[in-house]
Amino acid sequence: MKNIRRALVTALIATITLWQASAFAEYPEKEIRLVWPFATGGLGASLARVLADGLSKRLGQPVYVDAKPGAGGILAFEFLKNAKPDGYTIMLGTNSTSTLSPTLTPNLRFDPVKDYEHIAMCFVGGNAIVVSATSPIKSFSDLREQAKAKPGTLTYGSAGNGTTFHLMPAMFDLLNGSKMVHVPYKGGAPAYMGLLGGETSVVFGDLSSLPFVQAGKMHALAVMSKKRLEVLPDVPTTSELGMPALVMESFYGLFAPRGTPQPIIDRLNREVAAVLASPATRAQLKTLVTDPAPDTSPEYFVQQIKSETARWRPVILAAGITVD
Repeated sequence: MKNIRRALVTALIATITLWQASAFAEYPEKEIRLVWPFATGGLGASLARVLADGLSKRLGQPVYVDAKPGAGGILAFEFLKNAKPDGYTIMLGTNSTSTLSPTLTPNLRFDPVKDYEHIAMCFVGGNAIVVSATSPIKSFSDLREQAKAKPGTLTYGSAGNGTTFHLMPAMFDLLNGSKMVHVPYKGGAPAYMGLLGGETSVVFGDLSSLPFVQAGKMHALAVMSKKRLEVLPDVPTTSELGMPALVMESFYGLFAPRGTPQPIIDRLNREVAAVLASPATRAQLKTLVTDPAPDTSPEYFVQQIKSETARWRPVILAAGITVD
């Protein structure tokens, strides 16, 4: 009797597995929306388009980028949480929102780990501190001195409340004993435009600034990486300049609503890995000064979110940094 029962259970599991495989064999059958949590323009939006183009070719269906800026990426995360879990709405999220918001934002209405399926880690990149080429601030030392000597005078632009663009200068103030004024925008690109337009004094952000630096319109004071960047070999790190705690490397990963079927998650993960491994994508990433993730597995992605959240939580709490 036990053998019969075991055989029936085995047969049932096999039937369910075959049904699931056949049910999702045709995915995708229509276009896919790839949400980007910030404004169009800038490095992150460019990375979203690189990923969308690569996935479109691999999946045989259009993948289009839908920018949903606001609240430092929080609005897009809330949108995705409530989206239908069918594989046709996914999001390229950043560590700004997924690792900093849980500490920075009281009563956050989502959990970056529990409320989503984590498809793949996609990209990693560096950050730099930049000023306008016409700024009287010519060095990191100048920035430290002026910020300390004139509290409430210097302003910094960010990609929104609770983003890395916000946290890094706030951390700088804590370490420097200074007080700059936060000016939030709806993305990195508007923040850099604000800097060029004289609306702010400095931006601590991603390498969207590189073309402006290379064109002589911005000046890089320091890079917030563990080592100097190949594209900015003459720009010292914050560690070299006496502020080793001011280090932030950005990462980007692909999320789906919780409950998205596992066969779809598995398919998308395989295709993301293939896109990132392609010579065409790697050539594009080189021009964007960004690297493919060292590991595209969902497990690695979740581990990075957890470890970075744990790393920054005590820093944020000790500094008293809040979303203003």
